[in-house]
Amino acid sequence: MAKYLNTARRINTILALAVVFLLVLATNRIDQHHFKTVQNNMNEVFEDRVLVQDYIFSISNILRDQQLDLLNGTGAISETFKDEQISEIITKFESTKLTPAEQNLLKKFKQDYNKLVAMQDDPIKNADLQFKERTNNRLNALQQNLLELSEIQVQESRRLTREAQKSLDVNDLLANLEIFFLIVIGIALQVLIFYKSKKLAKKDAA
Repeated sequence: MAKYLNTARRINTILALAVVFLLVLATNRIDQHHFKTVQNNMNEVFEDRVLVQDYIFSISNILRDQQLDLLNGTGAISETFKDEQISEIITKFESTKLTPAEQNLLKKFKQDYNKLVAMQDDPIKNADLQFKERTNNRLNALQQNLLELSEIQVQESRRLTREAQKSLDVNDLLANLEIFFLIVIGIALQVLIFYKSKKLAKKDAA
């Protein structure tokens, strides 16, 4: 009977360890999922929002310089190297993760900027007395477009940060629940093991 009692204890111990292992494994998988979400969101904030904000700032500076050239009466603002800089930045911008609103605004910006470049290259339009005013208005419109794009970066960064924080909060809750359930299961299994052992011991004594 003692041999049977030892075997029963071993089985109960194995079952207890198996339950604990499965619980830890399940919570670990959930934790990994939430940590991955946080990591992806933080990467997206940097690569698709922070860097894009820098792209927008760079383009805005180039347009501001062009606007200053125009207001100072230097004439043509469409310098080749500046056009190439903006084209290069836009290409980088397009390679990021864009929202539908960003795609539309960026597409509109490219179309309007190409029209601006065409205005500078057209000698007939350059001779127009209202040329500077129309060019300045187009530059202002481009700056407004960039401002709207910049606002999207702020909104998306806020959304991604909130999602990341939500995942961290869930992880924290799961960690506390994991500890609580492990304690409860440990106590329950100990009670069950000792109860069965005592019951078997009484039967053996009888």
